[in-house]
Amino acid sequence: PMLDALNGLFERIGRLLDSERRFTADAAHELRTPIAAIRAQAQVALAEADGERRRQALQATLQGCDRATRLVEQLLTLSRLESSAAPALVPLDLSALVRSVVAELAPQALHKQQSIEVEAEAAHVVDGEPTLLAVLVRNLVDNAIRYSPAGARVLVEVGGDAQAVWLRVEDSGPGLSDVDRQRLGERFFRVLGSEQQGSGLGWSIVQRIAQVHAATWSTQPSARLGGLSVQLRWRAAARPR
Repeated sequence: PMLDALNGLFERIGRLLDSERRFTADAAHELRTPIAAIRAQAQVALAEADGERRRQALQATLQGCDRATRLVEQLLTLSRLESSAAPALVPLDLSALVRSVVAELAPQALHKQQSIEVEAEAAHVVDGEPTLLAVLVRNLVDNAIRYSPAGARVLVEVGGDAQAVWLRVEDSGPGLSDVDRQRLGERFFRVLGSEQQGSGLGWSIVQRIAQVHAATWSTQPSARLGGLSVQLRWRAAARPR
């Protein structure tokens, strides 16, 4: 029995090391793209005599820096989730948290002339870590905004009963095929044909945070809006915060 236990431990360590090596290699590969783009735009700006074209190149350089920053932040979040012990969970009002996060992202939707609606008036309490749940909600809503076209509609809903609480994010965007929906959660997976820049880590983070909170998540075509519908379910907390 001791040998079996040790062999099992070594196998788990080996899988962990292999996972870390793949993660490091994938991260390095993903970082090369925005860094190369930043360098190219900086070279254009240095060589450009026309003031307007130089300004455009510098603006593109700043956008490349923003993309690289987002990628690094996503990588750090995912790394912390996978290396840390389970966080301390406290009862919190998911509706209040959702309203706060959506308020932060509303200007992004308005910039694309999208309508974003929140149905989260009643308090629905879950056991959670506030910062991680805010990251989860932000990733879901940000995806709905970024991957939906101008003029689209985004709906964020919180509901529940005595046993469970759910969060649903729906949009009127192009949606995803059944094959692509099955691959959501894979690191660095991005849907082909999308013009949006992304790290391909957002869904991995959502999935990991859901696991930490013992929440289940599912995706399907939105019956109301026609795009993608994402739903997460938690066990309702026993008492309010």
